Amino acid sequence: MKNVCFVLLVLVIVSCGTSKKVSPAAFEATFVSTEDIVPFFDAMDQSTDDSYGLTSENPIKVGEKSASNQRRYIASLAGPQGEVLSFYRAGSCCAYKSENGYGGLALVDRYIVTYEGLESPITLYISFYDFEDLLVPIGFTKRRP
Repeated sequence: MKNVCFVLLVLVIVSCGTSKKVSPAAFEATFVSTEDIVPFFDAMDQSTDDSYGLTSENPIKVGEKSASNQRRYIASLAGPQGEVLSFYRAGSCCAYKSENGYGGLALVDRYIVTYEGLESPITLYISFYDFEDLLVPIGFTKRRP
C-alpha cells in the first residue's frame, strides 16, 4: 500500500510540474526527403532475394556504426519509376549475434519509407553494426545522380 501511495504522489508532483499541453501531433513521425541527402553512388546491384532489407532477419548492413550511413543508403534508392523517397526512423528492434555489437548483439533499425503514389509505406530494416555489399531491395531502384 505504501508503494502505491508513493507512486501516486510522484505522479501528482510530476504532472503538476508543467502547464504546457502536448499536442498529439508532437508524437507523429516526420518524414524526411532523400533529395537533400548525399547518397552512395557506388555500384549497387538489384537484389534477387525478396527478403533483403524487407525483413528483420535479413537486414541491409551499412557498417561504420553510423546512422548517417543508414540515411545515405536510403538516399541511394528511388521508387520503381525513379520517385524520390521520404522516410523516418521508427526505432530499433530485433537483436542478432554480431561481434561488432555490444555484448555480442546488434540491433536492427526500422525505417518507414514512402514515395508519391505508393499505397502504403514500406519498412526497411538496416543495421550499422556490420557491413556487407549493398544491394537494392526488390521494389526499389537505384537513385540516379
